[in-house]
Amino acid sequence: MRSTYLVAMRDYLGYVTAWGFWLGLLFTPILLGIFMLAPALAANSQPARYFTVIDANGEFEQSLLAELNSITADAARISLDPVNAGQGNDSEKLKTFDDAIKAGADPQEALKAAGGANIALASPDYLPVPPPAATIEGLRPYLDGSQLIETPNGPQPLFAAIIVPDNGGEIQYWSENFQARDLLTLASNAEYKLARNKVFAAANVSLDIADDVKATRRDVSRQLLRDDPATTGSAVTIADKAPFIVSIMMAFMLWFLIFSVINYLLMGTIEERSNKIFDTLLTSVKLPNLLAGKLIAVLALALTLMTFWGVGSATIGLVASQNFAPEQTQDIMIVLSTVLKPSLVIPAVISFVLGYLMYGSLFLALGSLCDTIQEAQTLMTPLIVLLMTPLFMLVLAINDAQSPIIEAMVWVPLFTPFLLILRMPTEPPLWEVLVQLGLMAVAATLILYLATRVYRAGAVHGAGVADVWAFFGKLIPGKKKMPEQS
Repeated sequence: MRSTYLVAMRDYLGYVTAWGFWLGLLFTPILLGIFMLAPALAANSQPARYFTVIDANGEFEQSLLAELNSITADAARISLDPVNAGQGNDSEKLKTFDDAIKAGADPQEALKAAGGANIALASPDYLPVPPPAATIEGLRPYLDGSQLIETPNGPQPLFAAIIVPDNGGEIQYWSENFQARDLLTLASNAEYKLARNKVFAAANVSLDIADDVKATRRDVSRQLLRDDPATTGSAVTIADKAPFIVSIMMAFMLWFLIFSVINYLLMGTIEERSNKIFDTLLTSVKLPNLLAGKLIAVLALALTLMTFWGVGSATIGLVASQNFAPEQTQDIMIVLSTVLKPSLVIPAVISFVLGYLMYGSLFLALGSLCDTIQEAQTLMTPLIVLLMTPLFMLVLAINDAQSPIIEAMVWVPLFTPFLLILRMPTEPPLWEVLVQLGLMAVAATLILYLATRVYRAGAVHGAGVADVWAFFGKLIPGKKKMPEQS
């Protein structure tokens, strides 16, 4: 046991005292945050683009400006009540906001009237300017960038020009940037609503009929069977959704942790093999103790990562919660409290340990056969594919955690660590959970045994990638060994 402890402590200190570990520890959540916020950051950082509309009667132009204002109004509605606005439901705040907009208030004024936070709403990405010319030939130098238009922000290029003919022909959208379709989509929506209004007017139908339909429609609410619906109600609440939200978060974090730390096993083993450190270690430590020490060291490294990220996330959450509405804070606390439910946390811990042992042993064995990273890449591809498969299942579980493909793949021990957590909120039979955990334990034991054999062959006897290919080559029927040249 002492030799195992010494190996684990040696490897652990070697990892945590390296600058690369701390840089990764700090920058990984930052990079993940940037990745998730990249679309919003790209949209907010985009400079304003100027367009012009040549429209004799101005009807289309007014409809297009209304579409632009609706974008700002939608952003205000989300900031006012993100849950109901995102799900398309109504609330008192949203009704007050919509009534203010109908009364002629701009989104900023309507947000204030509905009791929203005093925040500055983002300005539209597209801003209208008066036409600098009346024909497409006159607009050509502005569209190709050889001539600039005057704006409140100084001379700027003209992004697009929209020409609306008087005779009812097709509307022409001119722009040299044919890949950006946002303004084109807004123009299409504006024309649709303009045509709809004209048809309604010709049929002598009030435009308010659409609002009347919305006001008189019946809501479709989700209900659950409960033991005592008289006191708890039967409507689906955030407490019902929380286990599914938490299970997806847990499964992703488990995948991310295993995917992150097993690379340490691979790289460390390759380095020790290439530098002939194995010979020194094996003179004082037995091979099983060496393997156990390395697995424990990286497991401790994973726990260090989880502790650091967990404390950091909780701190950021507490600071950010001061700006949330009381009902939003309550919903967040319900979700966070679900993390501690035994039905989720116990399978998650067992899955993490067994999943780590399976994939960690595989990568240890792989590293023991390779002297360089280039050699490891030839064997690593199948393992990466195995690890990527559960990640695709996470996307499927967001819409349906009881999908037949998830229920089938959870029986594959290499996928069980990730997919079992996704199924726990659906309350599968206890015997299924126990059998799947048992199969995963058996698979982890078998993989650990085989990995020890491979590790011994690579670390002690010097087997390499060529020996692996030769082994698989013998399994191909009819393949003959090449005669040696004299």
